Amino acid sequence: MGRYHRCAGSFSFSANLLLRAGGNNSEMAETLNRALRERGWKECAYELETKGRITFRESGVPDEDLGTMSEASYWVDNRKGRVLVDIEWNAKDGNLDRDLAAYRAWHEAGLIDAAMIITKHREDLLDKAIELWAPHLGATIDEVYKATRKARKARTEEDRRLALPLDLTTTTVTSLTKAIDRINRGEAGTCPVVAVGISGATWDGTPYREV
Repeated sequence: MGRYHRCAGSFSFSANLLLRAGGNNSEMAETLNRALRERGWKECAYELETKGRITFRESGVPDEDLGTMSEASYWVDNRKGRVLVDIEWNAKDGNLDRDLAAYRAWHEAGLIDAAMIITKHREDLLDKAIELWAPHLGATIDEVYKATRKARKARTEEDRRLALPLDLTTTTVTSLTKAIDRINRGEAGTCPVVAVGISGATWDGTPYREV
């Protein structure tokens, strides 16, 4: 996975990229995917078939064909050789269960050697985003934090002005904490899985600028 390490080691994000609202395929995730694709990683899906047959010990009893069971996987973000890398940036956290169950099955079947999940360090990015957004508004960090943490339906017009333009408070989406919890519970089985969290330390030092 050395080439991936070089890719990850050179990655940084701008304040504008962090503070851009995005869905499952956010620009942050696409930036990481592009960097990997430029290095030869490819999106793929595994299609597996299992054939079943019963053979009897008793002489003269014919075998029974149980048919073929086909199993198609989800689209893995990046594959090179026998290593997989999924970028789970802003998806429902159930995606992590799917990913790890697939890694486990494919590793036990001898199809892959290892996998990596790259996601957000949500708590740390929340602090960094507030730190970057507050000076842009001429507000204090405490003002932005309180407005951002307030439920959307309860926000005043001033709260809406101060709150972050993206949601880093939702706890039901993928994050480093959730990935580590599942790996520690053994959901990946014997498959080696590395969880990487993008944190505030990855910020490139540029301030937010209105576009």
